[in-house]
Amino acid sequence: MEKPKSAGSDRQGTLTLTGFLGAFVVAAALVGATYWMSVRERQAQAWIVRTHEVLAAIGQARANAIDVQNGLRGFVLTGRQEELALYESARRQVQGDLQRLRELVHGNPVQDATLREMEAALAARQRIEETLVEARRTRGPAAASELIEGGLGRGEMLQVRDLLQRMESEESRLLSQRWTAHQQGLAAFWVGMALLLMTLFAALLFVYQQFRSKREAEQRLLEGEQQFHAMADSVTEYAIVLLDADGMVRTWNPGARRIEGYEDCEILGAHFSRFYLPQDAAAGGPQRALRAAASEGRYSEEGWRVRKDGTRFWATVDLSPVRDAEGRVTGYCKITRDLTDRKRAEEALRAEVQERGRAESELQHVNTHLEMLVAERTLALQQANEALTGAKERLQALSARLISAQEEERRHIARELHDETGQALTLVRMQLSELAGAAPSGQVRECMQAVDRAITHIRGLSLRLRPPMLDDLGLVDALEWVAEQQARSAGWRLHLALPEPGDRLPEEVETACFRICQEALTNAARYAHAGEVTVSLRLSPATVELQVADDGTGFDLARYRTPEECREHFGLVSMSERAVLAGGRLDIVTTPGQGTLVRAQFPLAGQGRDNPASAPGELFA
Repeated sequence: MEKPKSAGSDRQGTLTLTGFLGAFVVAAALVGATYWMSVRERQAQAWIVRTHEVLAAIGQARANAIDVQNGLRGFVLTGRQEELALYESARRQVQGDLQRLRELVHGNPVQDATLREMEAALAARQRIEETLVEARRTRGPAAASELIEGGLGRGEMLQVRDLLQRMESEESRLLSQRWTAHQQGLAAFWVGMALLLMTLFAALLFVYQQFRSKREAEQRLLEGEQQFHAMADSVTEYAIVLLDADGMVRTWNPGARRIEGYEDCEILGAHFSRFYLPQDAAAGGPQRALRAAASEGRYSEEGWRVRKDGTRFWATVDLSPVRDAEGRVTGYCKITRDLTDRKRAEEALRAEVQERGRAESELQHVNTHLEMLVAERTLALQQANEALTGAKERLQALSARLISAQEEERRHIARELHDETGQALTLVRMQLSELAGAAPSGQVRECMQAVDRAITHIRGLSLRLRPPMLDDLGLVDALEWVAEQQARSAGWRLHLALPEPGDRLPEEVETACFRICQEALTNAARYAHAGEVTVSLRLSPATVELQVADDGTGFDLARYRTPEECREHFGLVSMSERAVLAGGRLDIVTTPGQGTLVRAQFPLAGQGRDNPASAPGELFA
């Protein structure tokens, strides 16, 4: 199949030429930048050398000025001609230094002005020196020394030194300034060089990519053409037909031969309208398809087509124009697929959808009825759940009232036993004691012993019902008392970790903690066969935590989750109910053979009082 030549090759050639020109320009810029930098480097070196020469000349002038001063002073003091010769030689050297400085700083207005001031100061200084020399020769050393001590020439010498210092500072400043400018220029040069190198690299990379893209495009084009021809020859499900600009068949693939039913000699050179139904061909269908494909770039349709033997088949047809490099239509590519089986399947599916629609309508009717039933059942369940929730809340309130009533009754009975019965028995014992003193008798002593036993029993019963220290002294003392009582009775080793008595806790929390500890210690004594028991109480601003731990036999907590076991071991349920009704929670950690830990936690001061706690008995549900 002939394919139109793409304009991409021309664009690629233009881009490649642009890349070459860019690389050449960047390379030329690199050469120019390198030359410019070398010139700048030479200028910087020349300035640095010149600055150092100026500084050296200034230093030499300063040294020679000092020699002038020393030689003059030596001549004034000694009158020796050697000192005078040294002075005159140093003065000539100073003049040479000034001439050298004049040549070096020429063109620098600041240094020129300073140098002119220095020449004037040196001229004034020279006149003073001549005066001193003349005074030494004519009037002797005393007169010259008197002039020197009077400060003659000292100001001019200081001015010369200051001017030399100013020139030196100016040269140092110029050196620093030129060195900074040189460094900045060097940095700018290297940055520019880096940018130019990156640009050159990018240009070369661009050219390389263009060459590579061109080779890859040509390779892909060749492979695509080969694959297209191989695909067209191997595809049998599609009829691929190439038409000329007038719609005449130029070539086709084996799939078209299979679908249309013609041989090559029968169809090549014929108009593709043969594939249409006679009425569609007469109505101008083929011509409309060609015009639509040429104007819109593609034309697609589904419809009936006819084979050589006259049988019809349902097909989908895609018609695309083939254009040359100038965009003119040189032919068409027509791809046809036989969809007869799909058409029949769609019709069968449509019939099935209609049937399903009827079934869904019936199902919707049944579903509506079921939804009504479900709504009724849901409402009934909701009402039952609300009733159950209300009953549960009432049960919790009743349990709380029962526990409160039980504690109040215990308190009342304990008070009655202690106040009424105990006092009555004490009175009886006192009367028996008086009777035994008046008429000693064995029966009276036995009665006194019986009364003592009754008093002890009633006192213990009163303490077990409601120990008065819980109401009078608080939770810490009550826990210590009940733990020590149980330890003496059971014979185990007791460890207490209790805080110092302080502020009283809420009554319901103190009562719950005491009863839980009492029940846990009773269970440890009755069932655990423990050798060591630990009772601890932790207080914080927000919570109270009670722990009772033993090293006894432990038990399988899972066995006590059934209603039957809960009825037989009501003490565990009672502890859980007390904790929950006081706003807290109870945890039991136990393993057969590894002891038991009972832990109760209660919030204080409204902390977490509204948190959802386990319902009574839920730990064992």
